[in-house]
Amino acid sequence: MKKVLIHHGWTNIRPAGHWARLAAAELRNNGNQVWYPQFPDPDTPDTAKWQELLRQEANMMDEVEGGEKIAICHSLGTTNWLVAAMNDLFTEPFDRALLIAPPDPNQLTDTDGIEGSPLDLDNPELSISAHKWAKSLTVIASDDDQWLPRGIGIYGPALNLEPLIFPGAGHFSFDQGWGHWAGLAKWVQTANPQDLRQR
Repeated sequence: MKKVLIHHGWTNIRPAGHWARLAAAELRNNGNQVWYPQFPDPDTPDTAKWQELLRQEANMMDEVEGGEKIAICHSLGTTNWLVAAMNDLFTEPFDRALLIAPPDPNQLTDTDGIEGSPLDLDNPELSISAHKWAKSLTVIASDDDQWLPRGIGIYGPALNLEPLIFPGAGHFSFDQGWGHWAGLAKWVQTANPQDLRQR
């Protein structure tokens, strides 16, 4: 049994058919415990509210005995998780964290509806904090993501890791064809990042 938190991104209302919702059902059907909360005001997210909900969800995961503790975050959800790590918001570290299509903080700052990114990729403490709160950290992104005009390479030095590139995957969005994603549930079980390439 795994304990899995799925953290959606901006404007996401957990629609039927989205890979995150399908993964939540598949993981539950496989005997895992899944936290997949709707974060407040997804069209106009407030950092403080998103941070508090993430803190509460992580605490509730810690109240369940046993099982590997895993975070799966997409888009703005990756920013929220990293900010929480920087703020030492968690009580216990995650065994694994998967950050999918993290956006360029500059793009967030320039986007109407988002209050501005509190994430500074030049902060040397970011990598230390991220690896403190995730024993294993994996970052994946596409080579044609509209939210990453500077490329996923900006996250490599910031997090002291080598991101995995998924050619042509866009922003891993529902409207870009990202429905059922067999490799995601497989990765939860195996911890092998290469399994994520299976569609």
